[in-house]
Amino acid sequence: MDMTGNSPTPRGSLEDFAAQVAHDFNNLLTGILGNLELLQYRAERNNITGLNGYLEGATSAGNRAAAFTQRLLAFSGRDAQPGERVAVDELLRRVTCNATRRLDAADAVVLCDPAQLELAITELLENAAAATHSRGTVTLSSALDGQHVVIRIRDTGHGMAAAILARATEPFFTTQTSSAGRGLGLSIVARIAAQTGGTMQIDSTEGAGSTVTLRLPKTKL
Repeated sequence: MDMTGNSPTPRGSLEDFAAQVAHDFNNLLTGILGNLELLQYRAERNNITGLNGYLEGATSAGNRAAAFTQRLLAFSGRDAQPGERVAVDELLRRVTCNATRRLDAADAVVLCDPAQLELAITELLENAAAATHSRGTVTLSSALDGQHVVIRIRDTGHGMAAAILARATEPFFTTQTSSAGRGLGLSIVARIAAQTGGTMQIDSTEGAGSTVTLRLPKTKL
């Protein structure tokens, strides 16, 4: 029971709710963004000045909302595709980032949705970059450990206090003041890791950076 006396929402129900909200909201945004595009075209065709700033601002906000619906969908797990054999180091080389890469998983392959794994890595790299505020370093590494491929994202940023670390994977939990659409990244990564039969572990000390470790089962070549 929670503080209001209501039973907590089961995680499955929360994911179902997120999927439904994402679907409905995406339908609404399709109409909004489509009409904004038509309005911008008509304004340009009729040489109506003074509206560009407003239209661009509205379109930008709409695009951010659309991106949030995609994050909700990713959190729900409804957009996952059937697993494929993915060469981990090859995928990690393709990810765009400013991190130092130390890839040592050779030709190791995991069975997963490649787009989902790339999303997980991107989420972790963005979190690490935000934690360093461009003044620290971020390292992306891979290695083999028995029958698992280990992927680590390490940053030398501000780290997390124990109380924050305990809630880090809680859906919609964030310490950012401008947090619209945030607070889902680690929940998304944890779900993707579990979906591959693997795990995610977070190690962090306040003032000493953070390390997120993904352990994914290796499959045969």
